[in-house]
Amino acid sequence: MIIFLYGLDSYRRQRKLNKIVEEYKQKHSNISLERFDLEEEGEFERLKDFASQMSIFGSKKMAVLKNISEAEPEKIKEFLKNYFNSENLTVLISENSVPNGFESLLKKAFLTKKFDELNAEKLKFFAQKEIQGRGVLISDSALDFLAQNFRDDMWGFINELEKLILWRTGNKTEIGVSDVRNAGDYFYKAPNMFNFINSVARNLPPRQKIVNLEKLLLRQEEPAKVFNFMASSRYLSKDLVKKLADCDVSAKSGKLDYEDIFLSLALN
Repeated sequence: MIIFLYGLDSYRRQRKLNKIVEEYKQKHSNISLERFDLEEEGEFERLKDFASQMSIFGSKKMAVLKNISEAEPEKIKEFLKNYFNSENLTVLISENSVPNGFESLLKKAFLTKKFDELNAEKLKFFAQKEIQGRGVLISDSALDFLAQNFRDDMWGFINELEKLILWRTGNKTEIGVSDVRNAGDYFYKAPNMFNFINSVARNLPPRQKIVNLEKLLLRQEEPAKVFNFMASSRYLSKDLVKKLADCDVSAKSGKLDYEDIFLSLALN
C-alpha cells in the first residue's frame, strides 16, 4: 500500500503523517516501522532490504520515506510499483511537491493528500479550532495580528499559539492583542530556540538539527527552559513525547544533562 502526502504546508502534513503512523501502531501492535531519508547515502538499499525481509509472525511493516526525488527515479518507481497492492508493507511518503515523472504513478496510491499553505482566513479558522480545543479563547484582533505576522510560517504560528497559551496570566481564558504583542518580543529575540524545537518535531535530517542546536547553544539559552517548552508542545509524535518523558526523568535524577539530551535528539 502506498500513501503519499505532499504540499508546502509542512506542519499539517507532518501532523497527518504522525496521525497515520500512530493509527497503524494501534491497529497493528507488532508493526515494524522504519524511516528512510533517500537523500542520505545507502538509504535506498536499506529500504529495499527492509521491504524484502520476511516479517516475524506475519507482522505488518511500514516504511516512512522522504526526499524520494534524490533516489534514481526509475529505481524508486520500480520499487513502488511492487507494493501498490501489498497487504504487508505500507509505504508512507511525505514531500513538498510531487517529483517530476511520478504524477501518473501516484494516481494509483491508496491515499494521496495535498496540503496547500493556508491563506489568512483559513489560517485563522484553523487556529480557532486549535486553540478552542485547549479550552482557551482568542480575540479576533489577536488572531488577525498573528495571521498577518505568520501567514507564511505555520510552524512559527503554532509555536506562538503554544507560547501564548502557556504564558497567559492567572485564570485568563481569552488571549488579546496586548498578550500577543507582549510575548512577541521574546519570539523575535530567540528564534533559534524554536528552530531547534521545530527541527526535532519535524524529524529533519541530523545535520540540520545539529546546525540549529549549535545556534541555540551559542545563544546560551537556559537548557531546562528549552526542554520544558519542547516537552509541553501538544504537536509531537507519541514516540517523541515518550522519549522526552524518559529524558526528563534522567535529567532530574542527574544521569543526563539537558545538553546531552539535545545532542541525542539532534543525532537521531
